[in-house]
Amino acid sequence: MKNKRIPFFKRLQEKLTADEMFHETEVQANRLGATILFNSGLILLLIMALTALGVFPLSWESVFAPSIQAIVEIAILMVLCLIAKNDAWWLKPLLLIGLVFVYARLDSMLTHKAAILMVIPVVFSSRYFSRRLTVFTAILSTAAFAGSAYWGATHGMINLNIVILPAGRQIVTTGDFLGEAVKKAGAEDSMLIANTMLFDYLPRWLMFSIASVISCNIARRGRDMVVTQHEKDVKSARIESELHLATSIQADMLPNIFPAFPERSEFDIYATMDPAKEVGGDFYDFFLIDDDHLCMVMADVSGKGVPAALFMMASKIILANNAMMGKTPGQILTDTNAAICSNNREEMFVTVWLGILEISTGKLTAANAGHEYPAIRYANGAFELYKDKHGFVIGGMDGARYREYELTLTPGSKLFLYTDGVPEATDAREQMFGVENMLASLNGDASAAPEEILKNVRASVDGFVKQAEQFDDLTMLCLEYKGTVDNKQEEQS
Repeated sequence: MKNKRIPFFKRLQEKLTADEMFHETEVQANRLGATILFNSGLILLLIMALTALGVFPLSWESVFAPSIQAIVEIAILMVLCLIAKNDAWWLKPLLLIGLVFVYARLDSMLTHKAAILMVIPVVFSSRYFSRRLTVFTAILSTAAFAGSAYWGATHGMINLNIVILPAGRQIVTTGDFLGEAVKKAGAEDSMLIANTMLFDYLPRWLMFSIASVISCNIARRGRDMVVTQHEKDVKSARIESELHLATSIQADMLPNIFPAFPERSEFDIYATMDPAKEVGGDFYDFFLIDDDHLCMVMADVSGKGVPAALFMMASKIILANNAMMGKTPGQILTDTNAAICSNNREEMFVTVWLGILEISTGKLTAANAGHEYPAIRYANGAFELYKDKHGFVIGGMDGARYREYELTLTPGSKLFLYTDGVPEATDAREQMFGVENMLASLNGDASAAPEEILKNVRASVDGFVKQAEQFDDLTMLCLEYKGTVDNKQEEQS
């Protein structure tokens, strides 16, 4: 087996490249790091100006060289960030190294006056949510700031509290910078270095070590939070995808190709279902039992969402199977109730209006299991509610039986079926659309085709509720009975 060696930079990239879930987080952190570096460059320019004006007790030579070096580094990093658009894997370590050395140079000039500078890089590194990166920054900062303290002990802003002079000597400033006056007074470099490291750097390092531990913990917890949120997002996306698929499946379960029976001139039928959620519990159905009998169903399952949709599909299949066996509407509902009650642990129920139209005569036989009253319009008349006798809801009580009733539709008659989502549509003031408004919208153009009638009702509902959230599933069906040649002639005679 060949030993496949991975190049050094390839391994480094694999270690530093974040998982996809951390990509946006790291881009934001890179953008923040670039902003911090830019502001640091402005601070360096300000220190140079104040030193030139004599405000800071520092020699120009001790400020100019390190400041120019740091500003050049900042400029290079800023250009790299702009070129890479804060999106390159190698920006992360470069920004952290740049921050450490820029602040170390600042610290070497200000020494004991800028204790917080040591903490900034390691605190910022936790923004990448990488414990290793935070530890790396802490180790680099320890070494870099130790060097800055060593250099600042003889060239920076000297802390007079650590200066020990020979007996009888005192500091006299005669136009000299403070550091030069201290040395002329007899302070030795070795004493300044030792006392600076002991009394300035060591206390700062102890504070820095605490900040490093906290930053490591923040990085770890932050990473856990990002991973948890990513898992939630993935799960949410999967659920959303599954709900979208469920919506498609549910839509395909209902007749949705219109005209539904283009070869049949005796009637016209149209229906719509708009769920309040991704999937709903309302459903309609219509199908030919034989050449002369059309079965129509309008139903509303208790509850909403996925459970209602599953119960809806089961109820629809059971109803259709019983209808295709040639049973009467009352017997269909009775047998469907028995089948559902036999295995209904969740105690869900469904209201159903079911009718069978004898196409040749216009005779409509129907039964109602706790559903809304149908609206009927006879030829040249107006839509009115037909207050039929309700039976108990399907799935509510085992052994329930359902009565039938008969109506005769003449050519030009229309039947409108709906769920409670229509009259109970609610506006922002908690006012319901109501049956009266529904009948008014039906009669606004009662002679229109079934499709136009449903569009008119939906437009009226939308105009009433306006921006309010849809409260319930909204399902409608309209049948226009045109009649056969024979019963049209009978009516004319």
